[in-house]
Amino acid sequence: MPITRIRKRVVREVFAPAMRLFRDTLQESGDVGAIRDWAARLDRALFHDETGGLWQVVALQHCAASWFNAPAEQAASARRVILYLHGGAFVVETPRLHGAFVARLARAAQAAALMPHYRLAPENPFPASPDDAMAAYRWLLASGYAGREIVVAGDSAGGNLALGLLQRIVHEGLPVPSCAVALSPLTDATFSGESVRRNDGLDPMFTARGFETLSRFVAPDDAIRTWPLASPLFGDMAGLPPLLLQVGSSELLLDDSVRFAQRHPGAKLQVWHDMPHVFPLFDFLPESKAALGQIVQFIDATRARLADTPDKPTGDDHGTEVQRADREGVFPADRPEVAGSAQPGAGRDLGQGHDQEGG
Repeated sequence: MPITRIRKRVVREVFAPAMRLFRDTLQESGDVGAIRDWAARLDRALFHDETGGLWQVVALQHCAASWFNAPAEQAASARRVILYLHGGAFVVETPRLHGAFVARLARAAQAAALMPHYRLAPENPFPASPDDAMAAYRWLLASGYAGREIVVAGDSAGGNLALGLLQRIVHEGLPVPSCAVALSPLTDATFSGESVRRNDGLDPMFTARGFETLSRFVAPDDAIRTWPLASPLFGDMAGLPPLLLQVGSSELLLDDSVRFAQRHPGAKLQVWHDMPHVFPLFDFLPESKAALGQIVQFIDATRARLADTPDKPTGDDHGTEVQRADREGVFPADRPEVAGSAQPGAGRDLGQGHDQEGG
């Protein structure tokens, strides 16, 4: 049987029903233990551990992290490392799925990779996970990596952490990474995007009701959801590095990417027709391999552009105007204010892999 027919059969008979079961469990259950049990069962059943022996465990401030060594052939070239923040709705970790994807990404990009096992909600209330993301970035800087040698990436909830981390890096005056990649990121924890309702029933993984269940685990206080650290869409875009956003046209979170790209002048948006949430992670989908190629191409292009520029503590070298406005209140310890606003985007289908520049 041709490999393409096998893949289609796997998607139709195995993957799609499994995602629907997870979606229904998430919608009906208020028990985070049940959600984690389903996620663990799917992780074991659908994905293979392809990285045995390649990962090393390192200790961060409040959590462990997995370190993937760069390919040997990279030793003679400039260093590159990917800080990858895994998805899982802030409450779940799927080590096989994310371990395999990050290994594929690191190999393709000829990079090392650091994937923190950040503290999960609800046992560890907000902002535990954003703090762990920042600790991981500081660990890379302390290990000798320059900002221009670091790529920040993440999917879903990890995409939320990645974008919030970028804003926090700029706010604190740290060296800015060379670029960032966000796959189906949650950028608006208030779920005000039109696609949350328009695509309800089309998204094979989530429902609007399921999002409400998850939001109670992560941020029981509704006010927290408007904070930029929880909703990067409402944060300061000045000084951010180039960003690649990939999202599926039928996702509830489609408008989260569309609206973020509208606000970030250095964003490149790719909307892939009829693809599920975080589809680049599922290597049995042909579109996954194409998306991975686009990610590596984006990283390489950004690196080439920055090759001869000095490392800077802001986004000046990325062609983004850095406004020296008062950012007080964006990330204070007590309660940040919403910095900026965004208009809901139409979130139209741009076609498979169609690019749209931000700004």
